[in-house]
Amino acid sequence: MKHFYTALVALFISFSAAAQLPDGSIAPDWTAADINGVEHNLYDLLDEGKKVIIDFSATWCGPCWSYHNTGALEDIWETYGPDGTDEVYVFFIEADDTTTPEDLEGTGGATQGNWIEGTGYPIIDDGGSIFDDYDGAYYPTIYTICPNRMLVESSQISADDHAAILFANDCAAATQANDAAVLSYTGETISCSNSPSAISVQMMNLGLDNLTSATLEMFVGGNSVMSYNWSGNLDTYEIEDVQMGSHQFSGSTEFEIRITSGDENSDNDVVAASVEGASPGTTLFYVYIETDGWGEETGWEIRDGSGTVVADVTAGTYANTTTYEEYVGVPSTGCYTFTITDTYGDGIFGSQWGSVDGACYVTTVNDDLTTASYVYSYNGSYNFAEESAAADVQTVVGLDEQVAETSFNVYPNPVENVAWVDLSLAGSEEVRLDVVNLLGQRVLSQDMGTMSAGNSRVQLDLAGVDSGIYLVTLTAGDTATTLRVTKK
Repeated sequence: MKHFYTALVALFISFSAAAQLPDGSIAPDWTAADINGVEHNLYDLLDEGKKVIIDFSATWCGPCWSYHNTGALEDIWETYGPDGTDEVYVFFIEADDTTTPEDLEGTGGATQGNWIEGTGYPIIDDGGSIFDDYDGAYYPTIYTICPNRMLVESSQISADDHAAILFANDCAAATQANDAAVLSYTGETISCSNSPSAISVQMMNLGLDNLTSATLEMFVGGNSVMSYNWSGNLDTYEIEDVQMGSHQFSGSTEFEIRITSGDENSDNDVVAASVEGASPGTTLFYVYIETDGWGEETGWEIRDGSGTVVADVTAGTYANTTTYEEYVGVPSTGCYTFTITDTYGDGIFGSQWGSVDGACYVTTVNDDLTTASYVYSYNGSYNFAEESAAADVQTVVGLDEQVAETSFNVYPNPVENVAWVDLSLAGSEEVRLDVVNLLGQRVLSQDMGTMSAGNSRVQLDLAGVDSGIYLVTLTAGDTATTLRVTKK
């Protein structure tokens, strides 16, 4: 049902948290033929020094049609296009591949009118894959792309306002022989004790000559703390992610990366960045998840500083509208990253689809299970495809001290066939699971032998059990704990 609503909502509004390419991004290249069979390549046009406007629209989109009829882009085309000053190219890209050529002509069943009549600039049909490459989220989306390949979402503005963007200084083509530029910081943004952060920047050659060397320095509080001499061979507008090395920060820090070797334009030589100091934590994580109506979309993982996954729950594991609590031990101190993912890209924000909102909270805990540090918090109020947060693990929690008392949880509940049982044992015990119906009849018994103290997970196969309500009892040594479980 969610996917039906997606198509319906797209007719009227966009998702407020959908991820359009942010201003300053590098425009992905594309090659496509227009409806007259003429092939166009974006980067070829940019390499000629041209500026490009792209109007991503759909033939059925009312706001797209309204803006199309203002004639703003036609005015730009006539004034600055090939028959004008030959500085700008404009493209109409029909980005809904389910529409037809008849819809473009205004005679189909999903159209606002004739999009071809009176349009002098190229029209590209079936441009959905290009729209996807630009992280398209709504129609119309209008981008202005400068010769340096950087874009800005220029939106539904007048021809004069478009011209102001096109002919601003920061959208000019390369005119100087030597011009290295730093575009953005691409290094690590988390600072952990005893875990140096990798430092890197995206550098572009904005000069006419090939760029073969540059010196980059990192400044903290006005003082140079790192210098890197880069060498290579970048063509005009070519980009490289420059790995400068690593630096140990002392908590949250703001800094700058500067090009300090001489070039002919200092306006683009500096980028500001920052790292966030992670809170000191322990080797025992507590992960709390409430799923919305699409629990199978949610997954998470914890990675160590080398990128190795030390714990995870893959998408497809969780049931709908169910609560999960889990204690996860990591092997040693260091910097760890918790990442939650949603395969649909809307987070656990179920209320927008008529379901319930979920939540996710992650902390590290002490020996007595009290909170040591807060790692991540999400209240189910916005969309996301992926979010991450870091923990600076400095204290080891003993495995035999991870569980204060014996407990267990069964999920999903209700269960269709196979359930997961999460066990938390205060000590090493003989463990058995019994399933009893409401008449007091035991329908299933599962002896798991002697299990060690701590947290573990086992399967409970209820495929052969009739639908109904059952009492599931965990017996660990002399302790018995019972939960009510519904079998679908």
